[in-house]
Amino acid sequence: MKNYLIFLIIIVIGFTSCENRKSKSQALSESVKEFKKTVNLETNVFIPDTYFEHEVDTLISNGYRVKIKTYTDMSNSVLFSKIKDTINYQTYYRNFKFDITVSKNEKVIYQENFNKEKVNKAFNYNPNLVEGSDLYNFDKLAILKFIQVNDDPTYKNMVVIDILYAIPESDKSASHTLFINSKGKSNIVQIEVK
Repeated sequence: MKNYLIFLIIIVIGFTSCENRKSKSQALSESVKEFKKTVNLETNVFIPDTYFEHEVDTLISNGYRVKIKTYTDMSNSVLFSKIKDTINYQTYYRNFKFDITVSKNEKVIYQENFNKEKVNKAFNYNPNLVEGSDLYNFDKLAILKFIQVNDDPTYKNMVVIDILYAIPESDKSASHTLFINSKGKSNIVQIEVK
């Protein structure tokens, strides 16, 4: 009977001492996982970080005067996030608005303001495109990279403006050309999508 009592005590001690114990490496890895779940470190970067405005006033050899004003849309941006070592890096690429005014003989023949919504419509950037198509996600992610007057002398009775939109942190871009004739009628042509 005495042996049974000692044997029973040893079994009870054995079961209670092995109850869900973890090795040091298991405890450390679980602790790190818990830390990652509870700690949210974020760093926010805005590009450009402040309001930016650029105005170009060009007199073309064919007699047209073109004014292009480009400025930061402070309330509209594209967000790209990366998580590295428990830090969430959030980069906001701000969209741009631009105004184009064209005049001939000091008479305004064309005047338009463009924001992201108007560009999406004019350049056929829409949400209905299937994944893998050339302009997929341009409606949400593309931002203005440059806009410039094309001063090619072969365009005698019109103004030509080159516009490039691109998706940040990728190599996807789409270039367009805006043609404005002497009566102020405009036409936008997609030139290239990469």
